[in-house]
Amino acid sequence: MKTKKWIACLFMLIIANVGFAQYKGSISAKLYLVKDVVEQASQLDKSDALVKIQGFIIDRVNDDTYWFKDSSGRIQVEIDEDQIPNFPFNEKTELIIVGEVDYDVLEEVEIEVEFIQKVNS
Repeated sequence: MKTKKWIACLFMLIIANVGFAQYKGSISAKLYLVKDVVEQASQLDKSDALVKIQGFIIDRVNDDTYWFKDSSGRIQVEIDEDQIPNFPFNEKTELIIVGEVDYDVLEEVEIEVEFIQKVNS
């Protein structure tokens, strides 16, 4: 009997995670240009506000860090393995990225990615 309950709980957890991963609605976050995120990085980091940027991932720095570019500049984005999109993308795929700004005086400004969505073409 305990095995059946365990399997039922595991099944519910899997279903819940799949539903969340496929959410395609909008995220409440202000749309910023990369240059504005960089200029306001200290304040954005302190507020823990989510920011939204739209553009292209243009290069991979290491396992979880990438360069992201829009018309105003470029910024590093940190994408954990569980946040990598389940759709193929390259430097020509326009994306919307939502995340928190990580600001450190001695390092590049970075966005810790919470959500990635492909821009409808």
